[in-house]
Amino acid sequence: MTTQTIKGTCVLVTGASRGLGLAFVKVLAERGAEKIYAGYKSTEGLAALNDLKLANVVPVLLDVTDNSHIQALAQQITKLDIVVNNAGIASACGFTAENVLENATAEMNTHYFGPLKLVNTFLPLLKQAPQAGIINIASIAAISNFKVMGTYSASKAALHFMTQGLRAELAGSTIFVQGVYPGPFDTRLAAGFDGFKQSPEAIANTILDLYRERVEEVFPDDFSKTMYQTFLESPKKLNEIFSQ
Repeated sequence: MTTQTIKGTCVLVTGASRGLGLAFVKVLAERGAEKIYAGYKSTEGLAALNDLKLANVVPVLLDVTDNSHIQALAQQITKLDIVVNNAGIASACGFTAENVLENATAEMNTHYFGPLKLVNTFLPLLKQAPQAGIINIASIAAISNFKVMGTYSASKAALHFMTQGLRAELAGSTIFVQGVYPGPFDTRLAAGFDGFKQSPEAIANTILDLYRERVEEVFPDDFSKTMYQTFLESPKKLNEIFSQ
């Protein structure tokens, strides 16, 4: 069976200065990636990446909602094998909240329009790679609405459908497209969720293990696996669970 290669690749990771993004940088370095372009937005993010002291990590200023950052990066990167669309934000915002349009716009720009611009910009380089990949970090919330995070769920659902569309349009090319649908794990975005939460490094390792095996849809933790199985049995039941 054909497997996806990580060793010797050039990888771009968005939202790479904390949480899952930072874990991706560490794990990719451990697995032999040749160069890792690690996106950051703040001086604190840059410091976190510099603290890794990894020669193959190149910190790059990248707010995925800022087209000028993407275009500047396109001038810097001349070879690219893998894009990890990881940058994320989350607001506890439902569809009837007063600030719904502000939050919905920010989340759609971060989770859908930003990744779409990024993929479109770097698609020519990915098509030149003998074995390329796009890893989109969605959420289990992409397949059913979280009541207290309605706008977040909608934006991740948009990324889910973008992932499916890219996979269909790029079928037969050298580009493998993977969608990832985690539940809460141990990051600041999941601080309000109770129960055991896996480390970002464990999640990143699971994702990359399954990326290597060309698994298209990844549910990297017990919560997401259980919720997806519930969805397959009864979408309405999952909606009722999430509404609670």
